[in-house]
Amino acid sequence: MSIGIEPLGDMVLVQMEAAPEKTQSGLLLPEEAREKMTVGLVIAIGSEQSGVSVGDRVIYRQYSGTKIEWLGLEYLLMKSEDIQAKVNDS
Repeated sequence: MSIGIEPLGDMVLVQMEAAPEKTQSGLLLPEEAREKMTVGLVIAIGSEQSGVSVGDRVIYRQYSGTKIEWLGLEYLLMKSEDIQAKVNDS
């Protein structure tokens, strides 16, 4: 799936996930808690990146990368070193 942005070198393009407004038990989350969500979906990777693949859900450092709004969606373009973990949805 190409969206028209191709990261260079060790850069990674991540689609930011919107934070849920409620917990699974139904509690409303305050806006401050929702802003701190740092999970996203890898959309594209540079040619020198080998730690993650397109389609991986990852946790990244807060305040990392460059925010981009493209075709109505929010993305982060960041160095691969700012990715801290992969999310396993098991």
